[in-house]
Amino acid sequence: MKPIGRWFKSNPRYLIYPFLLMKMKKRICLPVLLFVLLSCPVLAIWHLDSQSVTVDLKISSDVDIVRGAGSSLDYVTANVSFVPKEEESQLVLKIDAEPSYRVVGGDYVFRWDSPVPANPGFEIDTVVKTKNVFNPVRKIPFPYLGFSDDVMQYTRPTKTIDSDDLKVIEKASELAAGETDYYAVVFKMADWTKETVKYDLSTLNVKASRKASYVLAHKDGVCDEITTLFLALLRAVGIPGRFISGIAYTESKEFPKNWGAHGWAEVYFPGTGWVPFDVTYGEYGYVDPTHIKLKESLDSSETDVSYEWLGHGIELSTSPLVVDANLIEHKGVVPDVLELKVSPVQQQVGIGSYNLVEATVRNRIDSYVSAFIFIARINELDIDGNNYRSIMLKPLETKKVYWLVKVIDSLPSEYTYTFPITVADMRNTSADSAFFVVPGSTVFSREEMESIVDAAGKEEEKVFSKRVEVNCSREKETYYVYDSIKISCVARNTGNFPFKSLDFCFSDTCKVADLGISQEKSFDYVLEKPKAGVNKVKFSIEGKEVSKSFFYDVSVLDEPKISIDDLEFPANIAFDKPYSVSFTLKKISASMPNDVKVDFDATGLKNSADVEELKVDRKLIFNMNSRDLSLKPNLFVISVSYHDINGKLYTVKEDFEISLSDVTFGQRMVIWLHDADRWLRNLFK
Repeated sequence: MKPIGRWFKSNPRYLIYPFLLMKMKKRICLPVLLFVLLSCPVLAIWHLDSQSVTVDLKISSDVDIVRGAGSSLDYVTANVSFVPKEEESQLVLKIDAEPSYRVVGGDYVFRWDSPVPANPGFEIDTVVKTKNVFNPVRKIPFPYLGFSDDVMQYTRPTKTIDSDDLKVIEKASELAAGETDYYAVVFKMADWTKETVKYDLSTLNVKASRKASYVLAHKDGVCDEITTLFLALLRAVGIPGRFISGIAYTESKEFPKNWGAHGWAEVYFPGTGWVPFDVTYGEYGYVDPTHIKLKESLDSSETDVSYEWLGHGIELSTSPLVVDANLIEHKGVVPDVLELKVSPVQQQVGIGSYNLVEATVRNRIDSYVSAFIFIARINELDIDGNNYRSIMLKPLETKKVYWLVKVIDSLPSEYTYTFPITVADMRNTSADSAFFVVPGSTVFSREEMESIVDAAGKEEEKVFSKRVEVNCSREKETYYVYDSIKISCVARNTGNFPFKSLDFCFSDTCKVADLGISQEKSFDYVLEKPKAGVNKVKFSIEGKEVSKSFFYDVSVLDEPKISIDDLEFPANIAFDKPYSVSFTLKKISASMPNDVKVDFDATGLKNSADVEELKVDRKLIFNMNSRDLSLKPNLFVISVSYHDINGKLYTVKEDFEISLSDVTFGQRMVIWLHDADRWLRNLFK
């Protein structure tokens, strides 16, 4: 090692070598496999929602001393700053250390005097109890300019948190543009960092944490880099943030131990103080109780242990800092601050259809909160994008989040399916619902479902949208595809603000009108040539202060249709033999054929059958005798008539011929007499 330091003035033959040991850099953390665990969100997850966690924690390291010829060594010291801290969320129940030590400014200082052992080492043995603490945050304006000097230092660039880099400034400004809410800016930067930077274990091969500007350019890293970029974005817009080193719990199979070194951030909120944000774990505004805080610093590159010695001809070979943690106990369950409800936008869809899952999230407390909401995966249901949504809620606010889902095309079409829906947050609050997949039901397109999400987003952006109520109605309940459907929508202003020059639109047909306080207006629309199934009619109201969309579902029936299938009869038959004619009335429409009447004309001999409603396919059999047949080809006609609910008549016919075979002379005479008798009877009818 190249000596660095200063001359020790009392003896010019000696140098003091302040050797800086590893800082627990490149912390190997993962977000507790939450996205896997919460595919079954009703499982209890102790490390997320426990009231308190008690851990036995050991921190140790050593150093090998290499002596050159004629070397001498007076002492070696190790200054350890990586030790548990006492604060509201963390109590140090016990702390012992070997060898003897002294505490200087919160650091543990170990000293080995001459004769210094060849392999001096230390061990700090502690028991730490953490508490699941929530830090309430109220409305804070952005930008905020009233920070004290001791807080202001955390707004300035440092070695790896290079918030003065032009690209970092550009991205931070883009994320914060137009925002007046301090918490919202912090949330946006945390969420953008989490979604943009890929957690990449291969970067652990790099000895030192990379600068925020590098992470921004390459979009990968581990917890140190993820946190460093997040802090740089905050500092670039004047929000104080500091780097926290410690340990945390993970159940990732990529790591040999559940407990490992970890880095996260604390953000300063005026009126509240320092609030933890663990971007890697997706914990915004809090950390779970397995996070044990060991160090806070301006920059992630600060060392956790530094060595200093007095002597010459000496080299030190340091070992990595070893942290071992074992759970002693966890107690209690923290009550959740959220309330969840879930429902599908469409209760019934067809095979291959898109649908939307809508989760309503309500903040039950008078503080800002952030959360991740998860939807459980189902094999037969494709989820568009991630199965989670991040959400920020103001005090007592309610918001909706959506997942676009698609029923797979390969479901067998002879069954009806129930698709259960479960959503949950990271603290195990969950909600359930279901929708049905029925063959032949409406197949909704991606565009139809996406338009609902887009409209909901616009509505949330406009502050007065919720002050407008919309109700739509139609003239009757049942329509067919040949109908023209008149729809009437009424818009009412329930607020105390008059709206001027609003656009009231059905699809692309718009009218401009005002909507005064407590006033309502009615608008009509005629839907021509509707499609069979559910027709979604969009009625929207757009203005400077309002964006409101109402999707009115009109169920439209296809025209009833019956086919005559599976017709069976003998093409040739001997005289005076019994035979039968059978066929199936097959319902090939979704709508119900009513007043079904079947007329069967067997060469003048007529039979009939009546069916009130053809709910399912029906097989009919007519038993006949060939004594009634003629020598010429005998024409048979099946006529089916039926109506829809409106009384419209529909008909379908099927005809066929049956011939006699091997007819004797005597049989011919009998047939001739039968034909003559039939002719006479028909003549006098």
